[in-house]
Amino acid sequence: MSKSTVFAVFTCLLLTVSCQKDKVLTFSETQISKEKETFVEIIIPKAQGKSKTAKNINNTLTRFACDVLNIDSGKNKKESIEESITAFNDAYINFNKTLLAEFGTKFPRWEALIDGEVSYQSEGLVSIAMNGSITTGAASSNLQFKFFNFDIANGKSLATKDIINNMDAFKTIAKKYYDKEMLTTYTSVSNGAKNFELPKTIGFNDDGVIIVYDNFELDNFTKELIEFTIPFTVIDQYLNY
Repeated sequence: MSKSTVFAVFTCLLLTVSCQKDKVLTFSETQISKEKETFVEIIIPKAQGKSKTAKNINNTLTRFACDVLNIDSGKNKKESIEESITAFNDAYINFNKTLLAEFGTKFPRWEALIDGEVSYQSEGLVSIAMNGSITTGAASSNLQFKFFNFDIANGKSLATKDIINNMDAFKTIAKKYYDKEMLTTYTSVSNGAKNFELPKTIGFNDDGVIIVYDNFELDNFTKELIEFTIPFTVIDQYLNY
């Protein structure tokens, strides 16, 4: 084998290893804590690197945080987390000015807590669970919960229909697990749903598919989240990833 051939083979091997390394997606955390008239704490995953995948994932998670903080619907939503925190604080100040002028009293301090974690990662998909809670002094806080599933190849946000290849079969299995949980774990929750529906988003962990219903899905008006996992061994044939 000539020297030029050896060099060409060696170069190809280096490029292959480099490409494989580039496909590995790692995460750190974005941590922000701001205390002024309001209190905001944010701890969410951050995809590392400058790839299209990392950029798309980070932009999506940023939009979720901005959505949670956008409490003043009369104004345009901010596009950065820092701007959204400022707008959240300003909204509290403005609401208090109005309340003081009309009633001579103030709102309790508003608090916003936003957190997330990578619940699952495979060669083709990464699943991230995100929570957002706004407390304004009302009887209950405003809670937002959502799973985000991303195609690792491009960072595209995947809907349930992109992940499941047989929705009817998947839904039938999910209904069986739901009924079992309602009978064994969530006996205090009223099952008022006439027509079973999947939650708006599904997630993944190392054991399988995570199903979570919030307070208002399936007509279960309760503070208790309904959560269960369908094992991969049961559901794998219906998954595209």
